[in-house]
Amino acid sequence: MKIFKTLITKRLFLIAIALQVVFLLTMFGLNYFTEQFGDVIRLETEPYDPRDVFYGDYVHLNYSAELISSENWFASEEVKGNQVIYVLLKPDNRGIYKVKAASDKQIDPQEYEVVIRARYRYKDFNNKHRVDYGLNRYYIEEGTGERFDTMNEKMLVTIALSPWGQKKILNVEEMD
Repeated sequence: MKIFKTLITKRLFLIAIALQVVFLLTMFGLNYFTEQFGDVIRLETEPYDPRDVFYGDYVHLNYSAELISSENWFASEEVKGNQVIYVLLKPDNRGIYKVKAASDKQIDPQEYEVVIRARYRYKDFNNKHRVDYGLNRYYIEEGTGERFDTMNEKMLVTIALSPWGQKKILNVEEMD
């Protein structure tokens, strides 16, 4: 009986380790596939360089495409905070993606357009709707924050969007 318990305990331990390895490989694989096969877009942003005691240096990114005017807003009036919003983005003549439409219902993109999932935040006093793409922190190497302090106010952020909705910042650069 004791041998049987020991055998089961060892198997459960090995299964737990195998599940952890599978989980880590899946996370790595999803990240890799997002970067390699996802849609790549560029968004305009204004940086702010804070410092976090626990996380180190990062740049807070404030995307202009997160502020949606009422003429591009097609969601119902009962949108609640943190609700999923689908934002349709279309590139301008410089290749920078701008908001074409936003809704609380799924939107079908046309050629060269992409849909990015966001979370609704609030409606401001100018009747503009603020959403959050979940890509507002870009962690940088310790001690390199002054580089972002001396840049222009506008920056370009290159983002990869996977077909299953995962988003990843690929690059942050100064805008010409």
